[in-house]
Amino acid sequence: MANTATPKTYDVGIIGAGIAGCSTAFYLARRGMRVAVFDRGPVAGEQSSRAWGFIRKQGRHPAEIPLAAEASVLWDEITEEFGFESTQRVKSGILMPAETADDEEVVETSYGDAQTHGLTSEILDAGALKRKLPELAGNWRCALFTRDDGHGDPKLSTLTLARAAKAAGAEFFSNEVVIGFTRSSDRVSGIRTLRNNTYQCANVVVASGIGSRRLLAKLGYNLPVQNIRSSVGLTTATTPFTQIAMWAPTTAYRPRPDGSFIIGNGYRNAGTDYDLTLQAFTNLRYFLPALKQNQGLLRMGLGRDTIRSLRDLLPGKGKHSPLSEPATNIAKVKQNLAEFCALFPHINDLRLADSWAGRIDTTPDLIPVIDRLAGYDNVYALCGFSGHGFALGPVVGKQMSNWIIDGAPALDLSKFKSSRFSDGDYEIIKAA
Repeated sequence: MANTATPKTYDVGIIGAGIAGCSTAFYLARRGMRVAVFDRGPVAGEQSSRAWGFIRKQGRHPAEIPLAAEASVLWDEITEEFGFESTQRVKSGILMPAETADDEEVVETSYGDAQTHGLTSEILDAGALKRKLPELAGNWRCALFTRDDGHGDPKLSTLTLARAAKAAGAEFFSNEVVIGFTRSSDRVSGIRTLRNNTYQCANVVVASGIGSRRLLAKLGYNLPVQNIRSSVGLTTATTPFTQIAMWAPTTAYRPRPDGSFIIGNGYRNAGTDYDLTLQAFTNLRYFLPALKQNQGLLRMGLGRDTIRSLRDLLPGKGKHSPLSEPATNIAKVKQNLAEFCALFPHINDLRLADSWAGRIDTTPDLIPVIDRLAGYDNVYALCGFSGHGFALGPVVGKQMSNWIIDGAPALDLSKFKSSRFSDGDYEIIKAA
């Protein structure tokens, strides 16, 4: 039966309660906007609770560095306001060591980008690296170190921003699946949900991660955003010996306050899984150059999402049913753990305590879409963060609030326009 109740009215409706959506809600509500946030699950229910937790400027696509620098300042402000336990934000630096000549070239390229943008990055020789982290084993040529980079807890941080947004007046609708939009003339006037609810929104922000592409397609946009799957491990706790995070050639880690570690992929032969779906072929022409440039970093194959994409074609099979848990590549997690233990042989009692996978929305050039969509002056897209969304969350939210309220963002976001793919105005680089 149709819902005949008068639709609720908001200045901004945000689809997606991850770090980008919650940050946007926080900064908008703080400026007096009536905000509603919708998610098909709970707050931080998907990738925003599954990320590594790096908050970094080094090793990024040059277009992202100004955003990352501003985000670092905002992370400081958020942590100062709400306390360390709200984010577990640590500014202890991130190391990127080089073992081979090819690794050293990657490090030097990242250092060059850092110098261009005035970052605090430096190249450590083998001796300086040993002094910085005496427990690190191996033969290293050098390392990139950015002392004011660091890390935080993705789930805690997202929940903190959601609570702060609620305290400022934002409303959150969890387990409310958005299935489409209402329109008035040539504008989007609101959103419709699976429960047959309608919410009037003067502006709409689509920040639903892997669900963004499908929603934007309902407005006629075919953004080349595909899903990849990254597997992560959590170790048992040991006696804490470092707060420095590391992105090494064959593994990566983030230390946690209790002495455990989040373990992820290294920058060489990362082994992220790319489950082929019907949607993956839609914009394959955009992704082929990226796949060629980043051979060995993606493992293409068939998985649960492949089956789901086929099932969605069948009549009576709802496209909006809850997502199953993404399959964890446990072999890769165990390999990453073994590589981590080889880096720190003094830890002889470390075990794998947990593991999980996350679905990451990615673009051909591995930087996000942050844009007001052509043809709809009140619809904004925040998607395709390619695994970089956690660290950039606060700055994206603040820039989006500036754009909606003030008419323009305070930073130049032209590199993140949605039309860059159809215009050919983008660059394929090595994944980072």
